[in-house]
Amino acid sequence: MSGEGYSILLRCRSWGEALRAKRFTWDQIAYVIALVQQVGPLRCYRLAHGRTAVDVVDAINDLDPAGTASMRECRLYDFEGWPAAGRRPTARVLAALAQIYQTRARNLISDEEFSTYSAYDRDLIDQADFRHLDPFQPVTSCSVPQQRVSMDEGEQVRPRQQTRYAQIASDVVAMSAGKWKELLRAVNAEEADMKRRELLLELSLALGGVPALTLLRQLSPDEEARLARVISAQGRVDAETVATIEKLIAQCRRLDDTYGPAKVLPVAEAQRDMVSRLLSAQSLLPGLRTRLIHAYAELAQLTGFLYYDRMDFPAAARSLDLGLDAAQESGDAVLTAYIHHWHSEMASLSAQPGKALDHAFAAQGWARRGASNLMRARADIVEAWAHALDGNPTESLRKLEATRTWAGRPTSSEPSYLYWIKDYSQGMGGTACFIYDALGRQGDVMQVATSRLAGLGPGFSRERSFGLIHQGMALTQSKEIPEATAKLSEAITLMRTHSSARLGHLITQARKRLEPWSGNAYVRDLDERLRSAAVV
Repeated sequence: MSGEGYSILLRCRSWGEALRAKRFTWDQIAYVIALVQQVGPLRCYRLAHGRTAVDVVDAINDLDPAGTASMRECRLYDFEGWPAAGRRPTARVLAALAQIYQTRARNLISDEEFSTYSAYDRDLIDQADFRHLDPFQPVTSCSVPQQRVSMDEGEQVRPRQQTRYAQIASDVVAMSAGKWKELLRAVNAEEADMKRRELLLELSLALGGVPALTLLRQLSPDEEARLARVISAQGRVDAETVATIEKLIAQCRRLDDTYGPAKVLPVAEAQRDMVSRLLSAQSLLPGLRTRLIHAYAELAQLTGFLYYDRMDFPAAARSLDLGLDAAQESGDAVLTAYIHHWHSEMASLSAQPGKALDHAFAAQGWARRGASNLMRARADIVEAWAHALDGNPTESLRKLEATRTWAGRPTSSEPSYLYWIKDYSQGMGGTACFIYDALGRQGDVMQVATSRLAGLGPGFSRERSFGLIHQGMALTQSKEIPEATAKLSEAITLMRTHSSARLGHLITQARKRLEPWSGNAYVRDLDERLRSAAVV
């Protein structure tokens, strides 16, 4: 590093330390440095952290336990100099740098640079969000990444395009001016070709705005064009169109695992409304109509769950009931049971064991008509939770044992929406923790939560957070306060990546159990973390 370069690094390091003392986030510090240093975002973030290139290279190599990263100082300089010089960083390098800089990979490149990556790489870049590692990062909708500006505030769309876009907006969805501008910018960043921009804009408007772009990357150009023709009433619904809709629903469920309801709910609702319009507007062959009704039922169930995850119980019940009618009309007994199952779980979380039992019995009745043992397991476990809340431990434990039997014998025709129930430790363990907690068996809570955490793969931040909170509650019961607060603090860090309101609800319950130790230094530190994460 030259003498001048080292002087700039020291000056930026001093600024960073002063701004961190005022609780500035790393994103804010990088923005300040960008105002005075004419360098790209990659170098801005390195200067914000006050790190030399050698420091960052060592950190990247440390992230690779197999020792295959082999990053070198000269290569990092190449990445920082791109696109004016050097070479383009790979998506995986951007993800690693985002983790080191405690930001999201999307902040490390411009919109124009982002559009040069493949759809697969754009997915990796979008998903690499490590802002939760920054303790000063305020929690908003962690799951809804804000798109960076790709055109100047004063830049205007050409009149022909403006008319075209305004017509699409008025025909497809009502959108505020702010979100409309955000969508325009996001589409501009996504695609350089003007014709494809118009196609993406039309589809994004119909499918929930900016978050829908993540789903659209999963479609082929033919699938996009076919869906756009159907949405604009220029084509008819055929088997390929329905298959595309079903593909989007499956991707939407996966998106919820990573981000939560804040990002996924607008997309799921927009898809549900789109399917509803197609059912009303088009005459379909019986087989196609049944498949489309089934797609509507799945979307209604999904939006109901997302509202439940936000703890908006009235909206969840309305959406689940819509799905119940459609599932019965489509003749799918397993989906009908699945919707009753979520009704039951929501009633248990609301401390209404009688209502929970009613829906659990209905779920079991419908599950027996289908060919899904996983669904029978879920019906049994929600009944077990309701019995535990109703003060019937013997029946609760009996049903919990039956759950293990069914979950261990999945059939060959399990529906795709039950993909998350891979084994007992993952698909059943979360509810089992609630059951054992209601029965006062904290040792079993600790055992199940620990086993479940060991079995969870990447991308299950909501489920991992639940496991950590349950561990913290069990440790509190054993009066192991330092260990309990450590688990809860880890959960708070992980919660920042997911927008589930149920996590906030459960961690406040866990904090109430720590009330006798409010003066403890560990609990005071936990309270500070809760305030920083805006958990009330």
